[in-house]
Amino acid sequence: MLTQEMNIFLTRTGPGTPMGELFRRYWIPALLDWELPERDCPPVRVKLLGEKLVAFRDTEGRIGMIDEFCAHRGVSLWFGRNEECGLRCPYHGWKYDVNGQCVDLPSEPEESGMRQGIKLKSYPCVELGGVVWTYMGPPEEKPPLPNFEWVHLPPSHRVTTKRWQESNYLQAVEGGIDSSHVSFLHRGDLATDPFDRNTAGAKFAKSTKTTFHILDSAGGLLIGARRDADPGNYYWRITQWIMPWYTLIPPYAGNALNGHAWVPIDDENCMAWSMTFHPTHPIPEEHIELIKDGNGVHPELIPGTFRPAANRSNDYLIDRAKQKSGRHYNGVRGLAMQDASVQESMGPIADRTKEHLRSTDRAIIVARQRMVKA
Repeated sequence: MLTQEMNIFLTRTGPGTPMGELFRRYWIPALLDWELPERDCPPVRVKLLGEKLVAFRDTEGRIGMIDEFCAHRGVSLWFGRNEECGLRCPYHGWKYDVNGQCVDLPSEPEESGMRQGIKLKSYPCVELGGVVWTYMGPPEEKPPLPNFEWVHLPPSHRVTTKRWQESNYLQAVEGGIDSSHVSFLHRGDLATDPFDRNTAGAKFAKSTKTTFHILDSAGGLLIGARRDADPGNYYWRITQWIMPWYTLIPPYAGNALNGHAWVPIDDENCMAWSMTFHPTHPIPEEHIELIKDGNGVHPELIPGTFRPAANRSNDYLIDRAKQKSGRHYNGVRGLAMQDASVQESMGPIADRTKEHLRSTDRAIIVARQRMVKA
């Protein structure tokens, strides 16, 4: 249980908040690289940590991440013209480069020099591992680039997707840290999911009697969930939580690995990133097709959006008959939307003053403590 004050401390991420300032010291996954497919392509709206931004790829291939709104009259630059190394406001033609600097005021005399004093907020961007990353903190505190294993693999070895989740980032991260729910929420998929079925890990993960061991690491936590396996043996499921919002999920057998990131859009929404990757060989084409069909940790999306097809408005397409028959524990298809259904049901920001944590929640408690001290 948390006090209301501590719940606010951990869940608010806007400018000037404790968590908001912490998160701005990390490189943040902002876009999939294919969202800006070519030079001078249409700009993309981006909202991160409560800030409304717009991203664009200029004529030279550079990526800009700048304030969404023109300094002149506050018009959204998403409607702008991306041309000749800048994003031009459609209202009066003010133009900005990737650093947010106004480079053209067509209605003002060139000799006035007025444009030199006009600059929008901007954040540096890099492309790495099929992702556009941005840094929103003080320039002097910029950290090294992300060094996850998957960002260095060739495109054939990885699949990265993202989906909009209607909840605060923290209840999503805590869901990734919580290994005990696998035995319940995901029980049906452990037997039927094409990636995991018929593996020893999927068989033993159904055991509800779990002992937890937690180890601190420099960047987060190692969370060991020990379950009984064959007589005289244990099955260990090791989850990694990496500050501030990443988890790496243990694979079953020789399958690809999976990871997640839950990046705050604002205090009541987050973007849930999912990464499937194999360090030594390409992801098989048949697995790519299964992912596109909404299997594993990658849900089916509404075409042209990052909104899941199964969502709050349609009760996640829950199948009560399948749930009642015992073939499925909660009746929602797919690991990702099973998680989202329960996490979003807590409300936009979970009220942690009413929770009752027990021994299986130790990792959540320790992770909260780490974030408070960070």
